[in-house]
Amino acid sequence: MFVIHIVAFIILVLCIAWKFKIQFVESVPVGCALLVLMLYVLSFFRMLSFSDYIVAAGLVAVGIYMFRLGKEKRKEVVDFARQELLRPATLTALAMTVIVAAFVSGKAVSWWDDYNFWATDVKSLFYLDGFAPKYANVAAEFGDYPPGTQMMKWWFLHFSPSEFKEGLLFAGYYFMNLAFLFPLLKVLRKRNIFLMAAGAATIWLFPAVAEVFWCDGCCADLTMAVVYGAFLTAVIDREKHDRFFYYGRQALFLMVLVLCKNTGFIWVTFGLLFDYGYHWMMHVDKKTERQEKKADRYALLAVALLPVLTELSWLLFCLLHRRVAKLTGTAIQMATGGMNIPAYQEQMVRAFAEAFIKWPLHRWKTIGIDLSPLALYLLLLLFIFLLYRFHVMDKKTACYTGSFFALSGVIFYAFNLLSHLTIFAVETQYLEPFGMVSSIERYGAPFTIGGLYLIAFFAVKGRKPVMGAVICMAFVLLTTDHTSAYRALVGYRDAVDEVMAERKEIVDEEAERFLEITAAKETGSIGRVLYLRDISDISWVRNTYVGFEAAPVSVIYGNVDVAVLGSQDIVNAVQDAHAGFLYVNELAGNGEALFAPFMGEEKFEYGCLYQVTEEAGEMRLVKF
Repeated sequence: MFVIHIVAFIILVLCIAWKFKIQFVESVPVGCALLVLMLYVLSFFRMLSFSDYIVAAGLVAVGIYMFRLGKEKRKEVVDFARQELLRPATLTALAMTVIVAAFVSGKAVSWWDDYNFWATDVKSLFYLDGFAPKYANVAAEFGDYPPGTQMMKWWFLHFSPSEFKEGLLFAGYYFMNLAFLFPLLKVLRKRNIFLMAAGAATIWLFPAVAEVFWCDGCCADLTMAVVYGAFLTAVIDREKHDRFFYYGRQALFLMVLVLCKNTGFIWVTFGLLFDYGYHWMMHVDKKTERQEKKADRYALLAVALLPVLTELSWLLFCLLHRRVAKLTGTAIQMATGGMNIPAYQEQMVRAFAEAFIKWPLHRWKTIGIDLSPLALYLLLLLFIFLLYRFHVMDKKTACYTGSFFALSGVIFYAFNLLSHLTIFAVETQYLEPFGMVSSIERYGAPFTIGGLYLIAFFAVKGRKPVMGAVICMAFVLLTTDHTSAYRALVGYRDAVDEVMAERKEIVDEEAERFLEITAAKETGSIGRVLYLRDISDISWVRNTYVGFEAAPVSVIYGNVDVAVLGSQDIVNAVQDAHAGFLYVNELAGNGEALFAPFMGEEKFEYGCLYQVTEEAGEMRLVKF
């Protein structure tokens, strides 16, 4: 079935290219956005696999359409498809997709945030065929994290519907990032294997100029960065596009952007400000007719409303299903004055200032220049000036774009510092510049990579696109983190055995027994399980690893002090967790007495799965 999905996607991209008279690589991000949004809607109904029927129906519809076309028109369509598929840019994009998917096929989940949510959640999507029911979502502490990037991971995982393969998860993640970078390949005009390879290498290395968390895990900040960059170029790229495509593409990109991460709305806001400001400048410069201004205003309103409605759809779902992230709760506490912020703000500010000004963006040396966040911020402004100086940008566009970068950068980095002083105040790793620069690098990716994306777009669309492309390549090669980019594609293989051994060591024998008993992958999920251990056995690291292994079963963890707690505390814990099942490892002392009131005539046993029921208003445990 995976072949049908791939063929259908390629045909979808070709249809978009044909309809709107653009190149295949320009259509890829549009097709990607449509696919993500379709899967997002299906996920609400737990019908992701229904996409099999949708793509099959789509192929049949295309076949009927082609059959009904006249001979000359059919030949025109076929010739267009052949021409597009044989373009150097298209061949490079397709080759990159296949090669990257093949190279990362042996990759295993290793990044902490992937265990916490990004891999665990998509594993649940894979087995449940969509979003989990109420109080059954895995990674409960990150319940309201948006699922945009998860959709593409699921699509690749679905290529092997009978087995969860971690390598396909990474293939889907990398494809989504590359899809929004592929339009930059337009500069390739000749079918020269060396130039195509150089273009592919530059596209792969480009994100590692400013962000390297993507090299080891499924960092959603990078996906936001490339989508944000693609949106900025979509605003500028108006020539030869009709109004429907021009504004429709913008809306699609913002709808995907807002679904990438909780902070997506920040970059949607920046994007809309850029969009509205650019239109105001354009209308003033060209003295646009009143009727056209009115049409543009309505179109811009739609561009703003659609991502808002998309965000509201997710928030409403989270509200109805009681999905909330711990950081959301922390933010609410902060806003209501209920959060005790540690008193080391001065040290945090010093760490931020030193990291921002002095520390290189990535830990491995480059072959050229190790840029600090401040250096890259200033370089973005310098690049705008140089594009104007060499007549690639006109004065008004350069002034507007430079001012936007300058102001949005200041505002974002101020937000970033404020978040470290409040929401992340308890994260002591940020008290040192080494930890702080990693945070600046990661969360600043939409600004840095998105800004570089727009500059690269201007460089390769100017009067000398080849020269612009060569300069972009040189910049990437001199400033990127080659070591991390290599590790993401090939070097990771040296550590896979170590990753799997670490996983096996952390998930102890008791957890293995728990996983064996609660396994429900073939039938979906039994729901939420409260997993209790003795107070002497606290390990949030192990809990996170067990949560990944247990998915799609939702697991909440707790520790019991027999000397302090009573039976009512157990009832409260079950109710607070909204758990339908209970599993308890052996507790010190007379722990069985805590559970005896819930057993009736039966005797409580450790290491057994109990279903939580209610009888005469009292909680009862029934062996499952």
